[in-house]
Amino acid sequence: MNNLNIKKNNKGVSLIEIIAVVAIMTIIVGTVVLTTKVATDKHVNSCAVKLASSLEQTRNLAMGKQGAYLSIWQNPGDYVYIQIYVNGSPYGDRVAIGRPGITINVTGGSNPSIGASPENIHFSRSNGSVTDSPGVSKLSVTNGSRVFDVNIDTYTGRVTSEMVTP
Repeated sequence: MNNLNIKKNNKGVSLIEIIAVVAIMTIIVGTVVLTTKVATDKHVNSCAVKLASSLEQTRNLAMGKQGAYLSIWQNPGDYVYIQIYVNGSPYGDRVAIGRPGITINVTGGSNPSIGASPENIHFSRSNGSVTDSPGVSKLSVTNGSRVFDVNIDTYTGRVTSEMVTP
């Protein structure tokens, strides 16, 4: 028992030990927060890119066929779905483009936001313009503070996308 070198006046931790623990915890918390933010941003960007691509595909199909439109909907607490229709019949399968928690707000169109009632975006065969009245001019994909806009030129049907908040 005499070989053990035990301090008899050990009264606690030093200030340097506390600073080291706080610094390590700050680094760990910062990494977790950054990773969570990047994962959330990835889902919003992915949904917006898939939506823009589907709109372009629908516009191209409309100009080459009799008529085409894109249907977008989201059941409460569920994924965001799209379905392309050509000549009134489904063209392929419905596709989930956004995870639960992502919302899509609509500028123009019949609904202010995508919900269980689908928003249909029709394109003209002659020039690819949006034929709905009022036509959808913008779809804003959001999840928290992250916003990604998909803009549709109602006169030409051209689709562009832009990140609104970093």
